[in-house]
Amino acid sequence: FILKQWLSSISLNLPPGPRGLPLVGHFHLLAMGKLPHIALQQLSKRFGPLFHLRLGSVPVFVVSSPEMAKEFLKNHDTEFAYRPRNNVVSIVVDSRSMSFSPYGDYWKKLRKLCATEIFTAKRMSMNTQIIRDELWELSGELLRASKAGQVVGVRPHLRALSFNVMTRILMKKTYFGSKASGDPAIAAEASNFIAMIDEILEVGAAFSITDYFPYLSWLDLVARRAKVAGDKMNGFLQKVLDEQRPGEVPDFVEVTRSHIGNDVVSLRALLMDLLLGGSETASTVTEWALAELLHHPDWMVKAQQEIESVVGRTRMVEEGDISKLEVLNAIIKESFRLHPPVSLLIPHASVEAQNVAGYDIPKNAMLIVNVYAIGRDPRVWSDPLEFQPQRFIGSSIGVNGQDFELLPFGSGKRACPGLHLGLRNVQLVLSNLLHGFEWKFPGSPKDQTMDEAMGNISFMAHTLKAKITPRLNESLY
Repeated sequence: FILKQWLSSISLNLPPGPRGLPLVGHFHLLAMGKLPHIALQQLSKRFGPLFHLRLGSVPVFVVSSPEMAKEFLKNHDTEFAYRPRNNVVSIVVDSRSMSFSPYGDYWKKLRKLCATEIFTAKRMSMNTQIIRDELWELSGELLRASKAGQVVGVRPHLRALSFNVMTRILMKKTYFGSKASGDPAIAAEASNFIAMIDEILEVGAAFSITDYFPYLSWLDLVARRAKVAGDKMNGFLQKVLDEQRPGEVPDFVEVTRSHIGNDVVSLRALLMDLLLGGSETASTVTEWALAELLHHPDWMVKAQQEIESVVGRTRMVEEGDISKLEVLNAIIKESFRLHPPVSLLIPHASVEAQNVAGYDIPKNAMLIVNVYAIGRDPRVWSDPLEFQPQRFIGSSIGVNGQDFELLPFGSGKRACPGLHLGLRNVQLVLSNLLHGFEWKFPGSPKDQTMDEAMGNISFMAHTLKAKITPRLNESLY
């Protein structure tokens, strides 16, 4: 099969790429201890903004510039709106999640559901109130930690807030904080929930040999782990659905059934999709933003002064204030540029051969967009490795997928449908944490590394730790 594929590729005008090895192709270039997006970024410096690899039997094309991203995600959006095979996703959710389902009628139903029911302006207002409720809960927790002189591990607090927001929106359930802490059963359920999420993320980032060497599927150990993790999560979600009493079914469940019927597999898949996408990305970029501000305290002071000039000291930041906070929004964009929550967009594919930018792209090839590399492209950004929010002050560049220099939520048909909810989460949480508290490193700034963990979500390798003190009257917390 691989020989046949190699012979057919000889006549194609392919983008440049490194020399591969027999059978394995270029896997050796991605298995040298580097994070995949960094390894691919370094290859783009040698072979250009569009280069090709072969991973086992799969031809892969890697995009590393705004121009090429626009070419594929806008000019050829429909052609590359498909997804390559993903064995883990197939096992866990039967490829029925919106993020991974094939482009077609079923996917269009899910997309319409999100656009007309789940992420509407009316629901956005309701969801914003949920974020504010959870922020008030978090502020109280941080105030108590401050009074006790505790060093705060930031990530668990941010994850709890984001998970509560999404579970309240989707399932009318609260798993973390004072509303849940009094019930041992809920506490145990919450702990299991986080463990299952982590297990799904871990197995999703693992190498599944079936995706690249289908004839070796019998050796696929990841498939077995995926089955175990998927059964746990699906069992958990089914239990949540079964517990719903007549008349108390969440709006999300009702409207989803009205669009796709009583298909429990699809319902669980969409729940899992939205829970993961809606919680982890927001909490991750907020942690990175706080870490950058702790390393650049001058920008923290600028943000706090701006917030105080707009909001004052007698209330917390509300959604109506956000558009007036230019420094805050610049900090958030700069954090998305340097630390996109997903450094490599979920791979795209085309089911037919295409010609893009003068190059031949064979059918069923995998397309990878390296958002990390685009955000650090020296042709686009001056001092690309430096945290410089001023680059976005007065700039019209946004994160909504229309500006291909900055694509934290993707672009085109496969862009994240929860973009506005995720962004509002980051804006409200970060602004209120800065307004409500002074943040300091508990020791030397050098003790807090800015290394990134391995995985599909770009977590900090070591959770951010900080000492905090309240800035406002205690009645506001």
